[in-house]
Amino acid sequence: MSTAISACSTLSRQHRAWIALYSLQMATSHRNQVLAQNNVTESDLVEYQESWVKMQVRRGMLEK
Repeated sequence: MSTAISACSTLSRQHRAWIALYSLQMATSHRNQVLAQNNVTESDLVEYQESWVKMQVRRGMLEK
C-alpha cells in the first residue's frame, strides 16, 4: 500500500479537505487531480472551507 493511500485512509474527511484546499491554494496540481488524490469532493471543500479560512486567519495572527 502506498503512503498516500494509507495516509488518506487514516485522516478524517475534514483533514483531507483541508489538505486539498492548501494544495489548491498553492496551485500545485489540477483541481480534479487534487480532489482524487485526497479522496474528497467539491461538496467536501465547500463544507470545510469556512473552518479552513478560520484556521488560516489564526495562523496569520500567530506569524505576526
